[in-house]
Amino acid sequence: MKRFASSPHRSRPPRGPARAWALFVATLLAVAGTQFALAPAYAVSHISVSSTTVAAGETLTIDFNGTADTPRAGAGENFYAGSSSLGSLDALTTIESCGGNTAPCVELAGYGPRVPLGDLAGGEAFSGSITLRVDPETPAGTFVLRYQLYANGGEATANGPTITITNTPAEADLGVHLNAQPRVGILAPYLSYTLRTHNNGPETATAVTVTATLPAGRTITGLSPGCTAAPGTVTCTYADLADGADAVATFRVPIGILDFGPTHVTAVRTASSPNDPNPANDRDDATCTTLSIALASCA
Repeated sequence: MKRFASSPHRSRPPRGPARAWALFVATLLAVAGTQFALAPAYAVSHISVSSTTVAAGETLTIDFNGTADTPRAGAGENFYAGSSSLGSLDALTTIESCGGNTAPCVELAGYGPRVPLGDLAGGEAFSGSITLRVDPETPAGTFVLRYQLYANGGEATANGPTITITNTPAEADLGVHLNAQPRVGILAPYLSYTLRTHNNGPETATAVTVTATLPAGRTITGLSPGCTAAPGTVTCTYADLADGADAVATFRVPIGILDFGPTHVTAVRTASSPNDPNPANDRDDATCTTLSIALASCA
């Protein structure tokens, strides 16, 4: 009996209505796939902060970046205070500076600051920063920093880190020290004074003024730069004095042939900023006793 090799099975394309339906479904899936492939990712912002703890009166810097999902006209990055009893972000901060903006950064009343970013194309990256100064009168508390790329509806507002505000008053404790030594002899004897001002911190002291008061009629020589003399006083001023730093001034009180007896000098801190919490060390004094033009002692 003759056997014939069997031919392999081959599927045949559908005919008639079945073929038309298959082509329709394939075309629909191809179009849908193209649409999904071309759609850019949804806009997402990312932020980071200079610190999650900031003292009232100090600054907080927020850096942000992201990509626009679609063309967005007049875009801007908004910031809000969420989950807080401190009020809206614009009520407790002011704009110190901003970057990446295409127009001046603004406060949205009842909400918070905005960094204008101009018109963004779909898929266009954006970035910037904003520095906010916390109002010095802000009470201690916390708030959740919220953020959003805004334009044509914008992205959903997202929660960022929790920011803690502390309200410990800034202080700089200054200590005043006055030392005196006699420099006696037949030629030009004098009393030598060293006025030292030390900042015990914790903050930098500014606009510091220290005044030394002398007996009436005594003259001053050898005055350090930054100090001035007037009848009966020596005044020394310092623009800044860092935590742990010293400011040293010197001056002399000549001893005349008739200048016998005690010479009492008092030095006092008369001004500084911020608050000095310890007035007990704000003054010092020194007394020198002259027995003759060649003999004197100081204590």
